[in-house]
Amino acid sequence: MGEKIDHVCGEFQLSTLPPSARAPQRWLWELGATAVLIHPDSQLIGKSLRELEFRSNFDIHVVGLRRESQALNDFQDIKIQPGDSLLMVGAWSRIRQLQTHTHDFVVLEVPSEIVDIVPSYDKMPIALGILVTMVLLAVFDVVPLVAAVLMAALAAGFTRCLTMEDAYRSIHWSSLVLIAGMLPLADALNVTGGTQLIVYALMSAAGDSGPYLMMSVLFALTAGLGLVLSNTASTVLVAPIAIFAAEALGVSPYPFAIAVLIAASCAYSTPVSTPVVTLVVAPGRYRFSDFIKVGIPLLVLSYLVTMLVAPLVFPFHPA
Repeated sequence: MGEKIDHVCGEFQLSTLPPSARAPQRWLWELGATAVLIHPDSQLIGKSLRELEFRSNFDIHVVGLRRESQALNDFQDIKIQPGDSLLMVGAWSRIRQLQTHTHDFVVLEVPSEIVDIVPSYDKMPIALGILVTMVLLAVFDVVPLVAAVLMAALAAGFTRCLTMEDAYRSIHWSSLVLIAGMLPLADALNVTGGTQLIVYALMSAAGDSGPYLMMSVLFALTAGLGLVLSNTASTVLVAPIAIFAAEALGVSPYPFAIAVLIAASCAYSTPVSTPVVTLVVAPGRYRFSDFIKVGIPLLVLSYLVTMLVAPLVFPFHPA
């Protein structure tokens, strides 16, 4: 192979450049390889790869042909037979499409590297620009947060950073159903007086210990619910309770709301707390105990920081 490269460079007066450190990663993102098996009912049987114009029709390169465990040379003009195995190299998107051509061949295996592929890494600067713009619009209150997110989603679609199919598949429907079910439940608790009953029970348990103990109870309640519910659903349930508790104590509801907000974001003590945590379990080969050993100290640290900072930034009795 090296001699052929030197011959081509000498013939066309080219020079070789060493690949950069990031080049192998880019190659991995762009190109992949797989093997397919020709089954007996394939329409490719009896034709050569040159006759089939395989590269033009499938936009993928056949770099090898194996027949009866033997690799064949100069296979472009060899008639394809049942049981032949073809080694193909091409873009990852084309390799995925090969799995749909079941009437001609069967993909023997999907490369393990396919799970590490970034589908549109060349769109990364555009995606980062959209993200930064969305955050700036929301932070400086140029448009409402919902409008900023919607505009960012539309921009990602128009710039092809994200296809409509990928966007649809990325929707976590179970979380939407859970949140949609929790919103009426929270409204029902307010209408029927259930929220007030919970607040009175908390007041009775906390006694006259002050707002710090109530904040601790609300933090623990939210963090506990976050282990089995989504953080949004936990917030929807506990936020009204926190507001009623602040009114009952005669203090500002802002520090209580911040405590609920932070506690709902601390759902990392178990791998089933939130889909974001669950997604890293298999790739990282984590165990349940790993999350407990790391998550509980982080949860305690988050609690201590919240109890210290929230009342300073949002006083219980603002001036």
